[in-house]
Order: sequence, then structure tokens, then C-alpha cells
Amino acid sequence: MADQQAGWYPDPSGDAAKLRYWDGSQWTNDFSDAQVAAQPEQPVQPEQPVQPVMPVQPVQPVQYAQPIQPAQYGQSVQYTQGVQSPVYMQAPPLEQSNGLAVASLICGIIGLCLFGLPGIAAIITGAMALKNPVYKGMSIAGLVTGIIGVAGWLVYYIIVVALVVASI
Repeated sequence: MADQQAGWYPDPSGDAAKLRYWDGSQWTNDFSDAQVAAQPEQPVQPEQPVQPVMPVQPVQPVQYAQPIQPAQYGQSVQYTQGVQSPVYMQAPPLEQSNGLAVASLICGIIGLCLFGLPGIAAIITGAMALKNPVYKGMSIAGLVTGIIGVAGWLVYYIIVVALVVASI
């Protein structure tokens, strides 16, 4: 029996109701009932994943408005109610910017370069735009640039007037 492969074989001691395991070189102490072990084991086939089958629904033909009755020459045609066109969603409205904050910032920047008059407009519009908390940063920036522009040009005017008076 040394040439046989490992597996379950009838017990060599003579008990026909038992099977004993041969490991390929010797008998082991593993026993099994002959009826249970005698059933050949079928390899378990892995089940294929079942693809859900979607029922195919027939496509409804497009129904066009049909005339109620054929019109004769020169008469108007009356139609039945046909298929309505689809309703599309509108995009949400764009958020409007605070015009006063933008004007304050632009006037403040221009007021730094020009003779201070746009800086006064920047101070006024920046103070009015502070009411909107969304554009508060832009309002403050316009207000600050307006104040710096007006103060800078005031200092410039004072120096020029002092030099003109001193030269007289």
C-alpha cells in the first residue's frame, strides 16, 4: 500500500463501518464513518454573481398634436393638447456685489494719486457701505485709502502754502 496516494481507505483492521486515513507512507489515527466519508466530495463551484436583469420597457412614441377635424381651405385649424415641452431649472441668481464698497475702494485708490477729491468720495461711500457685513473688508479698505489720500494731500497743500507764504 506504499504506492497509494494519501486519502481515506477501508480500515485494514477489518472494521467495514470505518475508514482510516492513509497519509501516503503510513496509517494515521484518524477514523471516519464509512457512509459519510464514502460520498465523493464535489468541488464547490463559486457562484457567479447574478446580474440583475432590468425589464426592458417599451419606449412610448411621441404624441404630436393632431387636428380635431381636417380644416378646409381658409378655415383655422383647432388642435388637441399635445406633449408639453420639458421644464428646465433656472440657475440661482448671481450674488450682487455691494456697489458702494467697490466705489469706495476705487475712489480711495484714485484719491491717493490725484488731488484728494476722490478720497472724500471714498470716505463717504466707505462709511455708507459698512452696513453690509459681507463686503465689510472692501468698505474698510476704501475708507482707509480715502483717509490716507485726503490726509496726504492736506499735508501736501499745507506745505505748499507754507512755502509760498515764506517766499513772499
